[in-house]
Amino acid sequence: MKAEKPPIETDKEPDAPHPRETYSFVGHEAEEAALAEALGGARMHHAWLITGAKGLGKATLAYRFARAALGAVRSGPRPLDVDPEDPVARKIAAGAHPDLFVLRRGLNDRGKARREIAVDDARELGGFFALAPSQGGMRVAVIDAVDDLNTNSANAILKTLEEPPARSVLLLICHAPGAALATIRSRCRRLALRPLAHDAVLSALGGGDAALARFAKGRPGRAIALGAQGIDGAKLEAALSAFGRGDSRTALGALYDHLSGEPYEKLAGVLELASEWTRESGVASGAESWAEAWSALETLRSEAEGLDMDPRHALARAVSVLDRAAGARR
Repeated sequence: MKAEKPPIETDKEPDAPHPRETYSFVGHEAEEAALAEALGGARMHHAWLITGAKGLGKATLAYRFARAALGAVRSGPRPLDVDPEDPVARKIAAGAHPDLFVLRRGLNDRGKARREIAVDDARELGGFFALAPSQGGMRVAVIDAVDDLNTNSANAILKTLEEPPARSVLLLICHAPGAALATIRSRCRRLALRPLAHDAVLSALGGGDAALARFAKGRPGRAIALGAQGIDGAKLEAALSAFGRGDSRTALGALYDHLSGEPYEKLAGVLELASEWTRESGVASGAESWAEAWSALETLRSEAEGLDMDPRHALARAVSVLDRAAGARR
């Protein structure tokens, strides 16, 4: 009998544990302390905008706070450490705690991840906060991520931000705060996470792959996600070397073959790496052609995610984009 595929969760990396299931946490001591101090204080701010590059641990920190806020017994050296076997922690890990609401991208009629958070899903936030806490404590909502809200869904959550109910906290994950609505930013206390030192990333990986830790550029979650999909430092170095020689076809093809997961997950992983490298090339050279290539790759990534695009066709388009940028540089 064929095993059933696990349900798609749009707020986790392929083959990596979900942030709600992650209990280890490296770095960001001051930011965690700020949340813990606020939780223990008399006046807890009702909304926190947790910002920083993708892969820094923003969602992991949000769930650490959620476990403590919803009553899990603290246990460990860090202020938001809890026992993974605590009943509250286990309910959150299972996605079954009635006082925790998670707003994220849903699935379309084909069972694929939507490109944005739908307005109907965003409206459910108000309904959640209209109910009394079932456990008699707090209610917590995690929005992962603000970047996925469209204009309508962003406006749908504003009423909750403007008139927060008692004993409630919203944690808004945001990768690019400059793009978020000013009306959302102004109603939140901002907590900015920054890239970690190389040794901290290596520690999060459990040691060993120093090259992968370097490629992560201070983002432990990025390194963990790449490792979970079967990419190590040696494979990245080989692909980057081909990219540097102008052999984009070899670079992207090798990455696609090495990555694990469904075809659309592998494609998304390759396009994300290509986008990162293109942005770095633009910064290093100052050439406008690389900025244009980055924009084209981001558009392609968005189109491929929302449509049933053949991965090999999408990769061929990405190679053309990169080749044009490299040709313009010469």
